[in-house]
Amino acid sequence: MTNHTSLPLRGSCECGACSFEVHTSPKGRFRCHCLICQAFNGKPFADVVAVRGKDVVLKNAGNISFKKYRSPPNFNRGVCRTCGKPVVEVAGAGPFKVMFIPASNFVPAARLPRVQFDMFYHHRVLDMPDSLPKHSGYFASELAVGKLIMAGL
Repeated sequence: MTNHTSLPLRGSCECGACSFEVHTSPKGRFRCHCLICQAFNGKPFADVVAVRGKDVVLKNAGNISFKKYRSPPNFNRGVCRTCGKPVVEVAGAGPFKVMFIPASNFVPAARLPRVQFDMFYHHRVLDMPDSLPKHSGYFASELAVGKLIMAGL
C-alpha cells in the first residue's frame, strides 16, 4: 500500500475500554456545531473523522452503548459504558455504512487529515477564526457532509 499515513490508525474512548482500528485513510474531517453533537460530545462542537464502516474494527464493541437521538435520517451514536464518553457514530448500512469518530479519540491525532469545513455553523457557541467554509442551515450542512461522504465511498 502506498500511503503516507501509517496504517492502521488506532484509538480509543477516553478511558481506553473501547478501542478501534481504522484500516484505510480517513475520507474526511469536519466540525459539526449542531445541538445534538454539542450535547453528545459535551463540547461546543464535534471534530470528527469520517471513515467507511467496512474499514473500521471496533474492539470491545459490547462495551459501547448505542442510542438514536432523533428519528431518521439521524444515526446511532455510541458511548463507552465505562467512561460515558463518545466512541463512534454510525450512519447508513452495508457498503454505504459510514462511521464518524471523534478526532480526539485517535492516537496520535497528528496523523489525521485537516478539518475541511464547519457545518450547522448557525448553532455555534464558539466562533472558528479560520478561513474554512462555514455551512449554516440544515440543507446546506447536510449537503456539505453528503458530498464529503459520497466522494469517499
